[in-house]
Amino acid sequence: MRTKGSLQPLLPVALASAILLNILVNWTLRYWPVAVGIVGISLVALVWALSARHIALPPETALVALIGVWGPLQLLFHISVLPVLTVQSSLIWMMSAITFILASQILRGKTAQQLFLRFVLWVTTGIALIAMLQATTDPVRVFGIFAAEPSVVGTMYYKNHFAALMELVAPIALWEIRNGKVLKGGLCYAALFAATITSLSRAGTIGVLAELVIFLVIMVSSRQWSMQAALGIIGALLLMVAGASAIAGTERLWDRMQESSPYHLRAQVARSTVDMIAERPWFGFGMGAWRPAYRRFARLDDRLIMNEAHNDLAQWASEGGIPFLLLIVGLTAWLGRRIFQSVWALGLIVVLAHCYVDYALRTPPLQFLWFAIAGTVAGAGVEAGPDRLDKRRDMAARWWKL
Repeated sequence: MRTKGSLQPLLPVALASAILLNILVNWTLRYWPVAVGIVGISLVALVWALSARHIALPPETALVALIGVWGPLQLLFHISVLPVLTVQSSLIWMMSAITFILASQILRGKTAQQLFLRFVLWVTTGIALIAMLQATTDPVRVFGIFAAEPSVVGTMYYKNHFAALMELVAPIALWEIRNGKVLKGGLCYAALFAATITSLSRAGTIGVLAELVIFLVIMVSSRQWSMQAALGIIGALLLMVAGASAIAGTERLWDRMQESSPYHLRAQVARSTVDMIAERPWFGFGMGAWRPAYRRFARLDDRLIMNEAHNDLAQWASEGGIPFLLLIVGLTAWLGRRIFQSVWALGLIVVLAHCYVDYALRTPPLQFLWFAIAGTVAGAGVEAGPDRLDKRRDMAARWWKL
């Protein structure tokens, strides 16, 4: 996609800034951090719409469009059990769809992709370092200034949201290693991995480590590295990861790993959510309406208010029906081969796997980043369509001559 004048190199940074700013202020449960992301992405969308010359939507846009309008359709047909929550949730899903489309257009070129990915990598690595320093202070202070809840890690309110952010960005560091920047990429990956350990997220730590294993398998099996080079790079990576792990400290995480039934409560909630799906399998209870609908299906009465299902896949199916879940899974499957080829997009699959045991994407900034990365994968290599702006100009010139 080409844009007028000097706007072309600015849009990738503008899109990354809109998403990252939302991440940087996501340490509170108030709604204004969500508004920051919505306003930022809307402004980028407005500038792109006014300046775009070529539009070529990837075929995956059809699935994403359905994801974006699913909530409004539930409202239109009076499916939601609590419309006000569906309105709020629908806004997030629509903005996610817009983010996908923006990324597929703005980040189509190789230069734009690299600018976006590296900007995201450097800022997130900074957040990882902040989280590690933050773990040594009591009480918790974001940026060493703002008092925050004990659950906050880095700039994220919940440890598994922070871990999901690391999972999304760690493959970008591995991509830098593939590009020959072993030291820079290795240090960034080590920092992200160490910060994940600091967060005490079991699934997140396993996920970031799994991305390293998948990356090494891809590089060796595709013969992009010689065996000698592969052994050298693997050795350097393992050394950096081991050093970062020692700095972060693994004792507390290891203690959490030793818990006998860490997912017992979550399994009970997930079973109740499956009961919800069985009652309304096609269109669900309404986007965002899981919490009020869950009370009737709860298997446990432990006097706790369950905020989420701790299983995004089940919660999406209960809120939007099985077809809605299939749209998200189908989008990921459609992009599957390109995700592995790109390396930097491996986090899309790993985060979805994390969603099976937690609500890893149940926060707007991570959802926006997930769809931005998916849109970048989908838009890569798509040929630009006809120059619509030039056509309108030619038509206006013909009418002027008449």
